[in-house]
Amino acid sequence: MVLWRGITDAEKGFQAKMKKFEEFDINFTIFNANQDKKNLARIIDSLDKDKYDLIYSFGTTVTKALKSKIKDRPIVFNIVSRPVKANVIDSWEHSGCNITGASNAVPMDSAFSSLSKVMYIGRLGFLYNPKEANSKIQRDEVEKLQKKFGYVMVDAPIEDVNNITEVIQQLVDAKIDAALLPQDSLVKASADKIIPLLNKNKIPSIVTIPAMVRDNKAFLGLGANYFELGKMAADKAFLILSGKNPNNIPSSTLDRLHLTVNLSTASYI
Repeated sequence: MVLWRGITDAEKGFQAKMKKFEEFDINFTIFNANQDKKNLARIIDSLDKDKYDLIYSFGTTVTKALKSKIKDRPIVFNIVSRPVKANVIDSWEHSGCNITGASNAVPMDSAFSSLSKVMYIGRLGFLYNPKEANSKIQRDEVEKLQKKFGYVMVDAPIEDVNNITEVIQQLVDAKIDAALLPQDSLVKASADKIIPLLNKNKIPSIVTIPAMVRDNKAFLGLGANYFELGKMAADKAFLILSGKNPNNIPSSTLDRLHLTVNLSTASYI
C-alpha cells in the first residue's frame, strides 16, 4: 500500500474487506510518502515489486507516479477523483494498462444542483493547490459551471501552508458567500488551519471530503464515503488475486453521495 498522507478511512475500509476474503492470506506492507514527492519517488524506486502480488495506491499523485514506473504488477487505485482526465486510465471500462480502481468523483454539476436547494451562493471562493493535477481539473469544472448556476468563482490558490492566512483574508475582502474545498491533499492536510479561519469569518465551508465535517468542523460536506470506497477497491483487488486482468475490471464510483452538516458550525455561521 503506497499512501500519500497516511491511513485514512479509505484504507481502513480496504483492509477490513480484504481480511474477509478467506481464500487468501493477506499481508499488508504500508509505505507513506507523507505528501512529499521526493519521498514518494524514493519509495517507488526502492520498491521490490517481486515481493508483492498487488499494489494499492492512494490518490492521483501516487497512482500516476506508480503507473510511470511499474508496468508488470497490478495496481488498484483509490481516491482518484478524475482518473480518465488525469490519464490514469484510458476509460472507465478498460484501463488500457495494469490498473483499475475506485474513484471518489463528485460530479460538480450534481453537487451544485444539490447545493442550490439548500443555500444561496453568489460569490464562491475555490481553495485549491495549483500544483496538484486533480485539483486543477476540479477548479476548471467549477469555473465552467458559473453561468449555469449563477455564481462568480473567486480563485484562491494555496501553494503551501504559509500563505493560508493571506488567501483567506483575500476571500473575506472579496465578500464571498461560501468557500469550496475540493478533493485536494494539501487542502485536506491544512484543514485545521483553513476551516477555523473560515468559521471565524462566518464563511460557510463546503467540502467534498465528508470526513472534514466531522474532523475539522467544516459546515457542509458532499462526497463519497471513504470507507465504502475502500471496500469497493478491495472487491477489485479480489478479482485480480483470483486471476482477472486489471484492464478488464471497470473502474467505478459509488452511486450515491453523502450530504453531511455540522450543526455546531451551522449554529454560528
